[in-house]
Amino acid sequence: MPVSDKPITCQYRWSASGQSLRVAWHCSGGTGPAWLLLPALSTISCRSEWQAFSAALLEHQPNGHDQAQGQEAAAPQLISLDWPGFGESDRPRMPYNAELLARFLADFRRDCCPADCGLIAAGHAAGIALLASQRHDLAMREWVLVAPTWRGPFPTMAKRRSRAFALILALVETPVVGPLLYRLNTTRSVLGWMSRRHVDVAGPGLTPEGIVERQRIARQPGARFASAAFVTGGLDPYDRPEGWLAAARALPQPLTVVIADQSPPKSLKEMQALAAVADRVLHLPGRLGAHEECGRELAVMLG
Repeated sequence: MPVSDKPITCQYRWSASGQSLRVAWHCSGGTGPAWLLLPALSTISCRSEWQAFSAALLEHQPNGHDQAQGQEAAAPQLISLDWPGFGESDRPRMPYNAELLARFLADFRRDCCPADCGLIAAGHAAGIALLASQRHDLAMREWVLVAPTWRGPFPTMAKRRSRAFALILALVETPVVGPLLYRLNTTRSVLGWMSRRHVDVAGPGLTPEGIVERQRIARQPGARFASAAFVTGGLDPYDRPEGWLAAARALPQPLTVVIADQSPPKSLKEMQALAAVADRVLHLPGRLGAHEECGRELAVMLG
């Protein structure tokens, strides 16, 4: 695998639902312990969420010789990707669901990551990773789940699944009405409200430049398909919280849960429940975008 001080952008070809998808990913750093960084699944999902964390983690790596080992310390390898349907990866119309993404994650880990690789997953990606551990034997050196969630926005607000969510998803997928509805829900005012309410405390989503960039990500061609699946609960890996708690308990590797202390109350409650079965619990002063907004603080914790 290529590693460099500067990110090397790569493409991973993956087949699903009879289609060949191009998945964008990159690797940076050195030859030290590898970490696979999973961005949160959302309308604004993009691997660039990990830029501040990656820069800080590499910046604080020790130089020279490790006095205890007598060997030069190597910077970690940092591998980050855009999920199928999100970011700079292909975004075709297809049936996006949690099982599809869990299978993708297991395949990508096998094909593109070193054998001894750790995982740092943000938000809804944490639930997908836990599902992959159950369904596809996803194994990592250790697990770090940052502001983890398992349930999409609509089911969280309603506290249940509803047939109406599937109808909304189908409507957003239609050729004429769908793009219009999606465009109305990705205006700068809506994205700013979402950032203030759920994502940021004082992060990039609260600046004019940050909102413009998030709108650019959200409005890429085909972005509405996977995004609508996430919002309506189509990417939820479990029907009940017991599912991800059981998966976390069954992990044979160490699990760290990082709680974002200012998360919305319902999401915070789920994080705290998962933390109760973790080997280590850390805290960040953020919301659901804490891995991006507090990237430097997270790097210090994990470094």
